Amino acid sequence: MREFGELLRTHRIHAGLTQQQLADFAMVSVRAIRDLECGRTRSPRAETVRLLADGLRLDEGSRADLQQAGGRTSGRMPVAPPAPMMAIVGREAEAAALGALLVEGAGSSVGGVEEGRCLPGSGGSGEGQGLAGSGSVATRQRLAGPAGGAGPAEHRLATAPAPRTHTGPSRVPRRLVTITGVSGSGKTRLALEVAGELHLRRGWSVLWYPAARPSVDDDQDTLLVTDHRPDLRLLDAHPRLRVVVTALAPTGLPGEHVFPLGPLADDAALRLLLTLVHRVRPGFRPEPSNQAALTGLVRELDGLPSALEFAAGWFMVYSPQHLLERLRSNPMDPTSAHLRDSLRRSLSTLDEQQRATLERMIDHECHDDAHALSVRGLVRRAGPRYEVLNLVRAAVREPVSGPHFAGGVALTWPC
Repeated sequence: MREFGELLRTHRIHAGLTQQQLADFAMVSVRAIRDLECGRTRSPRAETVRLLADGLRLDEGSRADLQQAGGRTSGRMPVAPPAPMMAIVGREAEAAALGALLVEGAGSSVGGVEEGRCLPGSGGSGEGQGLAGSGSVATRQRLAGPAGGAGPAEHRLATAPAPRTHTGPSRVPRRLVTITGVSGSGKTRLALEVAGELHLRRGWSVLWYPAARPSVDDDQDTLLVTDHRPDLRLLDAHPRLRVVVTALAPTGLPGEHVFPLGPLADDAALRLLLTLVHRVRPGFRPEPSNQAALTGLVRELDGLPSALEFAAGWFMVYSPQHLLERLRSNPMDPTSAHLRDSLRRSLSTLDEQQRATLERMIDHECHDDAHALSVRGLVRRAGPRYEVLNLVRAAVREPVSGPHFAGGVALTWPC
C-alpha cells in the first residue's frame, strides 16, 4: 500500500494545485499538508482525510484509496463542499449570477450562452461586467436564506440585478451549466464558492466526482461539480440535480448554459494581487511610488488569478517595478510551467479556422467574429474591439518542441 503522504502529493500534483491552493480548497493548514506529504504525520484524522479528498475532488475509488492509506475505513464518506480559507476576491458578481442561475427556475439565463448563443454583455469582458446579472427579487430572497442576520456571504448572493431571459427550447433548462475560460481564470474557485454557498445557505448536497457515476439523493437538491463531460442521463434520472462543469470550452451537450469567465477588471485584479502579496510580505503596502507598477503588473498578467498568484510569490525578492520590467521582456517569466502548459491546452481546443483568426488578431487585425475565442477566454473586449490576452499571445509566440501549429504552440502534451 502506498504511503498516505506520497499518495496525497501525487493527487495534488495531478490536480495542478500548490500546497497553499489545496489548503485553501480543503480548509486545512499548509503546515498540516506539508507534514503529511513529508511523512512527519502518518495518521491523519478522519475529518482531515475527508477535507483533503473534497479539496482534491476525488472520485469514489481514489477517495477510498486515500482513506485506506491514512488507516481509515474505506467506506463511503459524507461529501460536503470544500470551504476555501480565503474569501473570493473580484468575482462577487459572477458568484451571485451563477448562484441565481442554479437556483432560478427554467426559462432564463444569466450572463452566458444558451445552446451555443452568447447573450449580450458576456464573453470575457475586460471590464468584468459581462456576468453581473443575478436573478429576480424572489430569487435574491431565496438565496439569502432564512430571514435575519444576513452575513457577507449571503449578501453576495442577494444583491444583483435581474437576469436576461431566453425562451428558446432546452432539454434540461438551467440544470447544466458549463463555466468556460482560459486556464487560470478561476473557474474551479468560482464553482467552489457557489457550491459552498448553496450548501451552507440552502442545504444543498454537493458532489465532487470528476469521473465516477455519483449516487444522488432524490430527496434533496444536489449540485454535481465536475471537470469531465457529464452523462445527461443523470439529469434525466434525477430531477433535483444540477451539474456545473468547469472546462476550457463548451461541451456542446443539449441544454447547456455556457458561463464564460473573463479576466478580472483592473481594480479587482489589484485587490487580489495585494491579498496574495500579503501572504508572503505582510508589511507590503501600495504607495504612490509603486502604484503605476502595480497597475502595470495586473494588466500585463491579464487579470488572471493564477498568474497573479505566481507573480505574488516573486514579491519576496523583487520590487513591483523590477517585476514589471521582467514581465515586459518576457510575459511568461514569472509564471509556472503548469500555467504555461495550461495555456497551450486552452489553445489546443481551437479548430483550424479559430486558430487562424487568433493568429490574425495577434497581428492587430480586429475581428468581429471572435465568439469562440471569447467564450474560451482567449480574447477580451477592449471597447468596440477584441484584443488577445498578453499571456495567450506569449504562449503562441513561445517556441516549443513537438507537434504545433503556426506560432509554435504545442498541440499534444503528456497526461
